[in-house]
Amino acid sequence: MSNPVISVRGEPIEVRKIFNCLFEHETKKELKELIHVWYEDFDGYIVYEECTDCLQQKRKMTHVELFRDYKRVWE
Repeated sequence: MSNPVISVRGEPIEVRKIFNCLFEHETKKELKELIHVWYEDFDGYIVYEECTDCLQQKRKMTHVELFRDYKRVWE
């Protein structure tokens, strides 16, 4: 079974799982903290970017952090 492949800056990268959805912070709803979750890498980290970040820097977090602090708002 082959892994999903995404293109990052023109380079194909194999990933464990593709998310491509928005999550909202559970406790900071008044600030409208939204993140765009892209994929899960082979190290088990979730790769995301903050929607308010104009530089679109990719950041990492664990599954526990994602599902403890955020809820999905768009698939």
